Amino acid sequence: MMKVTAAVICILALSFNVGLYSCTYAADMQGERPKSPIAVTTDKTDYYTGEVVKIEGRLPAITDGNEVNIIVKDANGKTFTKLRIKPAPDNKFAAFFKIPLYDKLFPTGKWMINISYAIWAAKVDIIVLAGEKRPVYSVTISKPELVTQYAASRDIRVGDKVMIISEVKNNEERDQRIFYIVQVKDDLGRTVLLDWRTGTLSAKEIAKFSVTWMPELEGKYTLQTFTWDDIGNPTPLSPSQSVSLTVAG
Repeated sequence: MMKVTAAVICILALSFNVGLYSCTYAADMQGERPKSPIAVTTDKTDYYTGEVVKIEGRLPAITDGNEVNIIVKDANGKTFTKLRIKPAPDNKFAAFFKIPLYDKLFPTGKWMINISYAIWAAKVDIIVLAGEKRPVYSVTISKPELVTQYAASRDIRVGDKVMIISEVKNNEERDQRIFYIVQVKDDLGRTVLLDWRTGTLSAKEIAKFSVTWMPELEGKYTLQTFTWDDIGNPTPLSPSQSVSLTVAG
């Protein structure tokens, strides 16, 4: 009889310990999620419609064959845009997208930016405000000109060294710091080139800025150029320029 009682006591104790463990585990599961190893930020938190959003971050590690996937959702939870970019060798990445002018299709409020890479994920929120913040542009930029080693003798082909050149004019009566940014996307919206040049233009000065690109795959591409005053906290100095092009095999 004493043996049975001891066995019952042991079973009850075991059941109690298992229950206690389960409750502790459930409490842990309901607590705060661990911080994502992907460090990601935007250049600011509030944007007016018509403005450009800059996303930048750092990955915990680089794995072969993986790209950074970015999904932007509007205030209604609908997907606004998807971006796929290759991280830099130093584990950093950067991407840009423009918020359209306000209308019923693109609601204001809290937008969510989801980032994923390999097994990791992170998110950051921004606030989109109604109405366009109309900047007073201090710079004039021309449509980008594409020049290859073959000049204008034939279309752009895979492996060509392409010079993307824009003429930039400082409209101010003072020196102006310039960040000339070039972004090239393929027909799937993936960024295949993101590069920039810097310089300072004196009052009313006109200068040419250029970036080199060597396409690796044939297809259709969209090329955009921007001029900002600061790469860290950018203010557009001119409207962006965009051209479409086809790369032959």
